[in-house]
Amino acid sequence: MNTALKNFRYGNIYDHLSEAVMKLTGVQLGLKQRAMVEARLQKRVHDLGYRNIDEYQTYYEAHENDEIQYIVSLLTTHYTYFFREFSHFEYISEKILPDLVPEVLKRPDRTLRIWSAAASRGQEVYSLAMYLNHHLKKYGENIKVSILGTDVDSQSVRVGQNGVYPRREIREVPLTYLGNHWSRGTGEIADFVKAKDSLRQMVRFEQSNLLDLKDKFVGQTFDIIFCRNVFIYFTPEQIRSSTQMLLKHLQPKGDLFIGLSESLNGLGFDLKSQGPSVYRFPDASPAVVSVVPSTQMSARIAITPIRVLCVDDSPSIHSLMKQILKRENGFEIVGTAMNGLEASQKLKMLKVDVMTLDIHMPEQGGIEYLEKNFGPDHPPVVMVSSVSRDQSDLSLKSLKLGATDYVEKPALNALQERGEELRAKLKTAVISKNQVTRSLGLDEQFKKRLEISVPENKVRVLASGFAHLKKTAQFLKELDGVQPPIYLLFEGVAASLPTIAQELKFMSGKGVTFMEAAPRKAKPGEIWIMDFKNAIQHLSDSPTHERLSVAVMGEWGKGSSEMIKSLKPGQLLLEDLGSGKGAEFLQTAANDIFPSSSFSFLGTEYLGKK
Repeated sequence: MNTALKNFRYGNIYDHLSEAVMKLTGVQLGLKQRAMVEARLQKRVHDLGYRNIDEYQTYYEAHENDEIQYIVSLLTTHYTYFFREFSHFEYISEKILPDLVPEVLKRPDRTLRIWSAAASRGQEVYSLAMYLNHHLKKYGENIKVSILGTDVDSQSVRVGQNGVYPRREIREVPLTYLGNHWSRGTGEIADFVKAKDSLRQMVRFEQSNLLDLKDKFVGQTFDIIFCRNVFIYFTPEQIRSSTQMLLKHLQPKGDLFIGLSESLNGLGFDLKSQGPSVYRFPDASPAVVSVVPSTQMSARIAITPIRVLCVDDSPSIHSLMKQILKRENGFEIVGTAMNGLEASQKLKMLKVDVMTLDIHMPEQGGIEYLEKNFGPDHPPVVMVSSVSRDQSDLSLKSLKLGATDYVEKPALNALQERGEELRAKLKTAVISKNQVTRSLGLDEQFKKRLEISVPENKVRVLASGFAHLKKTAQFLKELDGVQPPIYLLFEGVAASLPTIAQELKFMSGKGVTFMEAAPRKAKPGEIWIMDFKNAIQHLSDSPTHERLSVAVMGEWGKGSSEMIKSLKPGQLLLEDLGSGKGAEFLQTAANDIFPSSSFSFLGTEYLGKK
């Protein structure tokens, strides 16, 4: 039995397994990681079909040799994604390649060598492959690239070797670098993509432990070594010993990259900081900068910020964009607009490098804007929309009309987490402004038409009011395809509802029927307008629906909000009226807050999910 576990039965299983993993891999699993350890082990217990951790303990003791490898994978696989910490990729193309390529061309094999020493599941390796495939083209076709990816976890290594990832992950990759390097899976893996030979011939994967590199890769040296976001789990002594071994495999003029939140300062290395968490031997540093903790360094290589015009009808999105696109990140929002008409006027007055553009907006949406305004002299456009990239013709149409890239607008409380994807795509759009390198083949393959199956078992509701008549009509106009029964709930204007119904019918071109007291359940395609309280009562008394989507415009009181919540909607969308405004008594129950211009698509998307 493993020495670390010889007293297994007499201690805490979580502590013993954490200690075993730490001794095997160096990954520190202390009090800060305890919740993660417990959550992942409990999932393992559940997956194996055991009732509790004690039953798992018996299983572990009987299968220790095999199970410890699984536990290593379980507890050392860290969150990663494609093009993480994009500023490092920028540094390679802007600061390293101009000097490195001439040296590589002098070599007999003309091969540039990179080592990703904590590769996890391979996203970093394939990101480097895509990035270099694009940027090395301007240097000619004679340069080869060899990228080694290593990780302590054998399962992660197999994922990298296989080169298969969920489609949702690959959507984070800027289209400029995505190219035609990926193919869609078929059958059971139809929601996955696989790396093509254009990337696979550049990469290889091996299992390797950063704490045990003594006899590894003897005689091999690398121009660039990535060892990012793993030292945060090591002790200072482990960082020192691992770095010493890595440096033995670094070319004299090579560069070592660690995570932006990590530093080698104070560990006694004779290295010079070249940029944000980039190190080089002092004799090979033509332009040494002072050693500054990486958290204080700008992640942007260029000094001049990228000037952005943000076009979106959501006040909250404007506010969050200002947090994401700060000067310290290399950006400056020089203007905002609430629709395409405002954007075209702002462009006449402002100097803009790139524009973010929503699809659904009042007056003039993103598609119409591109159709009327986009051309060779227009700044690059990156779509930032609530429209799912695969679930609508609109997203693909925006790209065909000239948009450089596409970012799916996440929930407001998660937009900050998607900031790195947005920054990477904006920077790439500016850099590749005059380069036609995008391929939309993968987007074409994954395109799905939004359809609501069995609409008679589903219901959508819009709680609105007379003050929102124009927005209600726009909501109806944008409805497409077969729709379930639709109820328009208006409060406090019961006597005017017949007139409002006629007005909405004229404004939207859709049939709207006033119902004072519903005699039956509405049928698919029917649109009923009802007094709020009568409608709530009817919906509560009607046969159980399989799925209910409710959208709420404007501000609502506590009593009315409780009545809306009593419907127990599967989807509850609130209108974004800006900070401190809106249906405050519904916010804790809401799925998200969006501009009302997004309600039509979001409801159809939810009701169309299988």
